[in-house]
Amino acid sequence: MTTLSVAMGSALFPSILLQFFRDLYRFTQCSNEQCGFMFRTRKSTLIKKLLSLQESSAKNTYDPTSQGLAKVFLKDIGEIEVLQLLLTVLKEGALGTTCIVVNSQDKHLTACKLWRWPLYRTMPTLKRVPICNDRCNETECLNPYHYFLTMSHSPSKTIRLDSSPVSLPITRDLSDSGICIDMCSDTFNTEDGESTGTWCNVAYWEHNQRIGALHCVNDPIVAIANNISHSGLDLSKIANDDVSRDEVTARVRKHIGSGILVSLEEDGIWLYNRSEISIFVQSPTMSTGDKSRPQVHKVLPGYALNSYHFAHHSTVSRTARTIRLSFEKGWGPGYRRQYITDAPCWLELLLSIR
Repeated sequence: MTTLSVAMGSALFPSILLQFFRDLYRFTQCSNEQCGFMFRTRKSTLIKKLLSLQESSAKNTYDPTSQGLAKVFLKDIGEIEVLQLLLTVLKEGALGTTCIVVNSQDKHLTACKLWRWPLYRTMPTLKRVPICNDRCNETECLNPYHYFLTMSHSPSKTIRLDSSPVSLPITRDLSDSGICIDMCSDTFNTEDGESTGTWCNVAYWEHNQRIGALHCVNDPIVAIANNISHSGLDLSKIANDDVSRDEVTARVRKHIGSGILVSLEEDGIWLYNRSEISIFVQSPTMSTGDKSRPQVHKVLPGYALNSYHFAHHSTVSRTARTIRLSFEKGWGPGYRRQYITDAPCWLELLLSIR
């Protein structure tokens, strides 16, 4: 049985895509005139599907004039690109969706407006996530889920933490993590740009109990999500039979979904919120004024935040180089939860950067 026949028989593919693969198979057995008509018909079907998805994603904010814009946009790109875009929208940008490469300028803004942020009449400046492949450097990627709004455009809520210290130490003995201390040692240097080892260790917490071992990060970018099929930290596979999860914790874990991307970049450590819930972030380089009272920043879905600015790195002591983030639930003044340990699901990013 061929790979194509397996794919065609899989229940994972929508019927419209099954038909596409059948047509693709028939393509090798038809004349040029027959194939041209067949693929024009197939592209029209794919376009109709994308138009219906665009209308449903906009919900109550749907603007009928966007249908005309979408039709022009889709007719101007190739058959394969339309199919790739349809797969991406159906998967809602699940990690691993491919780059959609075209030789044009600013078409990604239209794709993002139509299938990601229909509320914007004019798209603001977007930040492209580093998972785009090298081909995109000289062309353009149309995948709307490879772009994020930055916090400068976000109606985020910024608050101050209570001056009372968190009940957890910033540093801890790593001997209970099951990971070799030498493996998680400080080997990354920001000054010469050379990375020779782990630059970050990720700890996952539920309330005041750490779940699972530390996750050492060596690659420049890591995905942290609930139930992912690609490399990264899959929270759904972190098991602890001794943990009795309350209803809120179980619900938040489920809502994490596609989670976040943590990316080591030239100017700092960026967080990309890929989930459908907000995340709340605390970092020593994002605080203003009294450094003993760090701030918590709310990052909405689809937004990116430079959570650790290298420009302020030298002012942070080694024991304080930690980023904390909570999924869905904020903490501190203005919230029912006063401390990070009151949050149902949260992460510590322990940085190993000199």
